[in-house]
Amino acid sequence: MTRKTVYLHIGSHKTATTSLQSTFSVSDALMEAAGVLFPKSGRKYQAHHPLAWQLRDQDTVDTPLDALGDWPALFDEIDASPAEVVVISSEDFEWIPTLDRLEDLKRRYDLRVLFYMRSPETYLESFYNQIVKDFVTRETRTLETYMTEEGLFFLDNLRILSRWSKVVGQENVIVRLFDPDYLKGDIVTDFMDAIGCKAEIAFREPDVSVLHKVSLPPDALEYLRLCNRHLTQEDGHHAFVVDLVQIARTNRDGLMETRGGQLSLAAKTAVLRRFVPMNREVSRRFLGADHSPYLPQRAKPHPDYDQRMAVADAGVVAKVAVMIRNRD
Repeated sequence: MTRKTVYLHIGSHKTATTSLQSTFSVSDALMEAAGVLFPKSGRKYQAHHPLAWQLRDQDTVDTPLDALGDWPALFDEIDASPAEVVVISSEDFEWIPTLDRLEDLKRRYDLRVLFYMRSPETYLESFYNQIVKDFVTRETRTLETYMTEEGLFFLDNLRILSRWSKVVGQENVIVRLFDPDYLKGDIVTDFMDAIGCKAEIAFREPDVSVLHKVSLPPDALEYLRLCNRHLTQEDGHHAFVVDLVQIARTNRDGLMETRGGQLSLAAKTAVLRRFVPMNREVSRRFLGADHSPYLPQRAKPHPDYDQRMAVADAGVVAKVAVMIRNRD
């Protein structure tokens, strides 16, 4: 019997992972008919986050995979499906501490790891935007303060991929560039190409909840950052952020008075320069090129950045509050 191939999509964060997961979740029957299984087992929030969380649980480090949480049901579902290709997707796999626990997965199936790499300066801006929006983090620092106080370890793609290469083998790690200049069509089309699926699938639209991952324009982000210390109720927080994103999408041009959540050209260049050596090595090992795809000279300034306010004043906060009130 032919061994099935499991693609473990580990991220990175802020590379349309939520949009992909939602699209696959609402189209799972269509995918399986085309020979690709997006398992229901171990799925929450339309992705396989529980599978990653269970691997991170220090209380079960001695539990074998075939007796751990949702993993036994996952194995049963994979084995029962006629599909020869399986996609397991969660960006929370990215930093699980003990990868050797996946040996059982390797014994059962041909394991591939799929990773999308994003330019560090745009990744940082998008990541910061998200931690302002998320209830658990509710970031209140400006981006500049956040940069100086945090390690930015999540931008080190080489560190992430080196760990995974040791477990699955470098030849089984697939790296794609999350960049319009490199994607083969949209992200869903590129993903299916990466896993070798040539079938035409009429994917359904992702759920509206994915808007929680859409970046807010500067003034709306500043409004939320300044409100975060007072937003203490988790109930309804996600829906509130989705509403704010929808408001911002229809008023984007009117929400550009500040530079909230955006890097200066000098800061972008510095971030790119810092990670050139790591990304050059990633490129050499996984993309067959001798240079980083993300060079400092690629940095582009945000329009009118120097003319904008560094932080929101009362007028900006009031403007966004009125937009929310008028929507209600």
